[in-house]
Amino acid sequence: MTIQFSLSLLKPQTQTPLDITLRAVTHQIEVQKYTLVSAHTDHVILKNNEEKLMKLTVYKNRLQISAVGAGQVIMAQNISQLTVFDRTTYLELEVVNCQGQKASGLLYLKKGGNRV
Repeated sequence: MTIQFSLSLLKPQTQTPLDITLRAVTHQIEVQKYTLVSAHTDHVILKNNEEKLMKLTVYKNRLQISAVGAGQVIMAQNISQLTVFDRTTYLELEVVNCQGQKASGLLYLKKGGNRV
């Protein structure tokens, strides 16, 4: 008796859970020392360590940080919606993926100037 199988079947087919993805995103933003300029219902304006204004938003089903004329950094894919709640001392981010799953996470940032 012989057993045959395909090596392609051994590749992991699981996707990282949405809450873990969001936690990785918030951690990355915090460790890169972004400061909060302003929070809106569907996006956040940040300032990087070079004083450039950056926008955390969903665009084409990607959660990304972008700057005018400077390109973007894709933080997560398969995201259809970002909702931001300003809780005064932190932000609560809620994301919805393209399958309708929701996850929320907390983002702790120092407040910067130049409100937008």
